[in-house]
Amino acid sequence: RAMAVQLEAYATAETGAAATTDLANISTQANITTALNTAATALFGNMTFDNASGGISVTATTGRTTELAVNGAQTGGLAELGLIDVSTKGGAAAALSAIEGMTQSSINAAASFGSSGKRVDIQMTFLKDLTDSLTAGIGSLVDADMEETSARLQALQVQQQLGVQALSIANQQPQTLLSLFR
Repeated sequence: RAMAVQLEAYATAETGAAATTDLANISTQANITTALNTAATALFGNMTFDNASGGISVTATTGRTTELAVNGAQTGGLAELGLIDVSTKGGAAAALSAIEGMTQSSINAAASFGSSGKRVDIQMTFLKDLTDSLTAGIGSLVDADMEETSARLQALQVQQQLGVQALSIANQQPQTLLSLFR
């Protein structure tokens, strides 16, 4: 915040224009986690982000967890901005060096987020393919059961018809014997 005030004062003095910076919205990892949870729920509906481990972990409703081990994802990465003093030439050089270091840290964190995001995408694709194959397998089992059940039903119907015919023949024989005595 002190850095923002110093930059604003410097920009006003040098160019006559006011420069403002709002670091409050990105100052805590909890705010970042809340924003990620909101976005994940809107996009996927089944993912949550947790920052309790010092990094950020992604959990899908399958119960499997993919860790996004991002170095420097903890809060305080921007805390050094408040210590920067650009009122002197040495301070400006130190500020430039510090900002370049923070930029490199940001690039490294972005690369780590990108690779972790790719792992999450791969896991989501795997889960989708697994779900599709399980659905197809269950469909095949249902079809196989229907064919087997149909064959059993036909066999039972044939047995029933043969039983009825056997009873009919058995009932006709006493009638035939009685007709001989008439």
